[in-house]
Amino acid sequence: MAQHHFVIVGLDGLRADMVSPETTPHFLRLAQQGVHFSQHHSVFPTATRVNIASLVTGAYSGTHGIVNNAIFEPAISSKTWVDLGKYDVVEAADAHYRGQLLCTPSLGEILAEHGDTMLAISSGTTGSNRLMHHKVKTLGGVGFSAHGIPACYPADEAEAVVAKFGPAPAMGMPDSARAEYITNVFLHHLFPRHQARVTILWFSDPDKTYHALGIGSPESLQAIRAVDAQLGRLLDWSQESDRAGRVNVLALSDHGHVTVRDKVSVNEALSADVTPAGRGYYTDQVAVVPSLTGEIHVQHHDPKLVSRIAQWLMSQPWCGSVFTQGQNEVEGIVPGTLARSLVGNDHARSGDIVYIMRTDDERNTHGLPGSCYDDSSLPLGGSTHGGLSPYELQNVFAAAGPDFRAGHTNPLPSGTVDVMPTLLHLMGYPIPPSVDGRVLSEALAQSAGAGGAMAEPAAYGVAAKGRSYCQYLETTRVDKTVYLERAWVEG
Repeated sequence: MAQHHFVIVGLDGLRADMVSPETTPHFLRLAQQGVHFSQHHSVFPTATRVNIASLVTGAYSGTHGIVNNAIFEPAISSKTWVDLGKYDVVEAADAHYRGQLLCTPSLGEILAEHGDTMLAISSGTTGSNRLMHHKVKTLGGVGFSAHGIPACYPADEAEAVVAKFGPAPAMGMPDSARAEYITNVFLHHLFPRHQARVTILWFSDPDKTYHALGIGSPESLQAIRAVDAQLGRLLDWSQESDRAGRVNVLALSDHGHVTVRDKVSVNEALSADVTPAGRGYYTDQVAVVPSLTGEIHVQHHDPKLVSRIAQWLMSQPWCGSVFTQGQNEVEGIVPGTLARSLVGNDHARSGDIVYIMRTDDERNTHGLPGSCYDDSSLPLGGSTHGGLSPYELQNVFAAAGPDFRAGHTNPLPSGTVDVMPTLLHLMGYPIPPSVDGRVLSEALAQSAGAGGAMAEPAAYGVAAKGRSYCQYLETTRVDKTVYLERAWVEG
């Protein structure tokens, strides 16, 4: 039997409610030809590097250890957070953790064990590209980044690409030229040369354009159309006579976006009200790693100081959900907080406190709902992600090819964590016990109609004693996999 190939196309940041015949005709064509996963979910934090790690491990952030886009590790960087958006930092972090930056087996490792090749091609950050196959230098395969030869491996392959296609275009808003470039590199060089079993082809848009110019802006709509056009090329290529019946195309996004409507410097506010806190480093005992979803690290995990800071956070009008180490399956050790494990973010690298800047349903100037406070360099009116609003959690996924049902809409929840175990199942390889996701059996051609699986909703709530602050979380479970629906606070 001919070997089947899988091409995973990343549409970074595409919100589910921005799919339309005008903006994404080729995504809709893919969904109509194959399976449309209409209830698809991001992993928390809803950040790219977290979800790429979840894509290739089938695990939540608290299992694979990439607990946010940046992690706090003074032994690697004593003056600021560890920015996993840079390939050399990913390599340094993996060396520091003795090869266990990802704490669970990844897709690239498993493919290499079985003699298969993996391609990781990206116009996004070099760190995200490296996380797609972080062992590429030791296990083989190709990591190609549009950011230049130093970020690629092997170098001679990157040099051959540049000799054939020229250097990658500079990043634009929208980033259309680079999307076309990496598609050309895949179609006309890397796939013909390597015939990879699995390829991850990741477009930086619409995410990059969203960040700078906002969701719904004319430029962001152009960005969506541009990456969708490249998806159309890939879909056409997969159905040409010499590949028909051998190539599966899977298109997905990693998270959605909300609009930045106000800014707060958390470490400055914390320093003024409670205790000195450094921005990415310890000032006295406390360090803040800021973002829409931020972390506060306390030296020696001092429980009294953790409690003081968490109680202060819950009194701030800009603060949303707050998580601490669990005292049980639902409640955190600080009264009024939820357990980190409830959102799959409980790991030794996690902050003593994980907090989300408050979000709401306010519409931006382009009429799109979802706004937030933020603590980053992004402009007001730009957009961001990382939290637990439905606008960030509900992303997109469709798949078509010989291994998937045709013309089917899957009503069951699915998520980033389900892709890797589903691919391993289709390839006949064992699924590691560390996997948190499930095989999407109901969507597969070989088990069409397989079922019995039920979606079981759950809701959680906890109140801070003596305060008006209450926080809530809704989830859905299918088998043993939990999907996050939304979180919010009142008071």
